Amino acid sequence: MTTGNAQQPHQPVPSAGLRHLRPDVKAMTGYTPGEQVRDCVKLNTNECPWPPSPNVLAALRAAAAESLRLYPEPRSRAVCQAAAAAYGVSADQVLIGNGSDDCLTIVYRAFLRPGDRIACPWPTYGLYDTLATLQGAEVVHVDYVPQGTTWKLPATLAKQAAKLVIVANPNNPSATLVPVAELRQLASELDGVLVVDEAYVEFAGDGASLLPHLDRHPNLIVLRTFSKSYSLAGARLGMLFAHPEIVAQLMKVKDSYNVNSISQALGVAALNDKGYHRDLVRRTISERARLEAALTAFGWTWPDSAANFLLCEVGPRAEQIYLALKSAGILVRWWATEPLRTKLRITVGRPEWNDRLLSALRELHA
Repeated sequence: MTTGNAQQPHQPVPSAGLRHLRPDVKAMTGYTPGEQVRDCVKLNTNECPWPPSPNVLAALRAAAAESLRLYPEPRSRAVCQAAAAAYGVSADQVLIGNGSDDCLTIVYRAFLRPGDRIACPWPTYGLYDTLATLQGAEVVHVDYVPQGTTWKLPATLAKQAAKLVIVANPNNPSATLVPVAELRQLASELDGVLVVDEAYVEFAGDGASLLPHLDRHPNLIVLRTFSKSYSLAGARLGMLFAHPEIVAQLMKVKDSYNVNSISQALGVAALNDKGYHRDLVRRTISERARLEAALTAFGWTWPDSAANFLLCEVGPRAEQIYLALKSAGILVRWWATEPLRTKLRITVGRPEWNDRLLSALRELHA
């Protein structure tokens, strides 16, 4: 039996620890990933709609209990060697990350001190800003120049006195592609490092990648991911390519065991199944063309897509259409900020998913 003098249990003060947080972290807006909703047609996060290679699934089933007991190989050497063979570089030019976002984090840690400047054409992948804030770096946005059905790289990008310049190519969210010659010129003009994020480049066709020119530009870093064309978004695996001396320095700042053993095995299997990878890319490009042809019926426009998605100009009803599709179990990406408020980003899905999207849009436009 308790008495009136009994002490109440201590209740922690919620803000007691918060006051010790960095003020810039409290003030920043965190990166907002695409919605993850069960039992929906997901056309909002640019994942591959088809499963990964059967060889990848076999590697997953073969993962041994012993490999889980031990730490993974810290350098991800087998993945480096497979990537080198697949992309025509040397293994010492490759660093493997826990997704290409991890590769970005490693680059930021190694190059940026508080007060340093990074620059990127805008709008683009929002995580570039988030990571810069965490490093205390200044971000400069230089607006893309819409020109016809593409977005041109701003001519002043090289003149921002930035230690890092980051270009997503193809760009996210526009899906537009900057020609290799323009990016090579940018790398030559910079008194800094050019990071080219090629997460979607496999969907852009031959000759779109800077990897064949890596040796000619010692200030160039190229990023790739397994999340899109290899259908391994859940495995969290990315690749960074650079001069061997840069890679050696970046190795100092990555987490000791940043890629787990299972993901390493899956990455090797995916890279080695070149035929299946080509087929995934082919199917995506074919379905992209079919989706584009069907969407013209709604009067929408979009920049030329070199990726696995379309950035559709929908008009003032964009939010309304996004919400109506969500109610129908179909997720697309909408942003409440300018200049994207009137647009919807739509991932290329399986044929039956795209048919469901088109059917829902016809009802909304009836």
